[in-house]
Formats: sequence, C-alpha cells, structure tokens
Amino acid sequence: MVSKLARLGLLTLVVALALCGCATQTMPLDQVFPVRIGDFLRTDGPNHDPGQDVDSATYHGADGEVLLRVKFVGKDQVARALDGMPLSATNVGQDPALGQRKGEFFDYGGQYHAAWGNGDWIFVVSAPTQSSRIAFLAGYGF
Repeated sequence: MVSKLARLGLLTLVVALALCGCATQTMPLDQVFPVRIGDFLRTDGPNHDPGQDVDSATYHGADGEVLLRVKFVGKDQVARALDGMPLSATNVGQDPALGQRKGEFFDYGGQYHAAWGNGDWIFVVSAPTQSSRIAFLAGYGF
C-alpha cells in the first residue's frame, strides 16, 4: 500500500506531466493498457483523470499491484516531464531493464518506479518490488 506521503510525491511527477502538456491526443487504450502484460493481469482501469489528463490502470502480479500511468505531453515536453522526479527520490538513473526506452528508474515512497518517454507520451510504472518493476517492463511493449 502506498503511503499518503508517497502519493503526494508521485503527484508531484504527475503535476509536472500536467504542466508539460496542454494538447490532448488519443491513443488506443486497449493497446496501451492490455488485459495481460506478461504475468500481470489488469485488475482496474483504464481510468482517466480529467484534472491531470492522465490515464492509468492497475495490474496484479505475484509481488502485488503495479500501477501504470500514461500522459500525452508532446515530443518537445518529454524531457521536461522526466525532470519532474520527486525531490526525495533515490537510486535515480538508467537501468538495462529499460531496454531501448529513454527514461529512468527511481525509488520513492517505498516503491520502485520507472518513467520514460515514447514519442509524445510519458509512461510511469510504480511497483512494490524491484523484480516486479523489471518483470512488468519486460512484458510491456511501449
């Protein structure tokens, strides 16, 4: 379970995402949030937060729940959005598990996160363990 402080910190990243993108764009949600990603089954979503203009879905795997958030920001704003990591995030950096994705891993609020850009989009994964973060990314195609 994510603490209130952790949610507030992640909200910082989501707010940074919100400030970066005024344009809206649609993406086929069934492709972005498939029912199954590797050993993870979608248990909630996709949901749209109109206030933040962020789409999200929750997946359940062996180590618990993984949250996937996606936002359209435009190619010129991807780097700025990725710079919006919570100030108290630790272990910020690239990891081979990202594959060809341009982004970073970071730990925050007792969870393990990955944030990356893909074209005009920002993706943020929040997982309860390092292994679930890596396993989710291995099965996710964006």
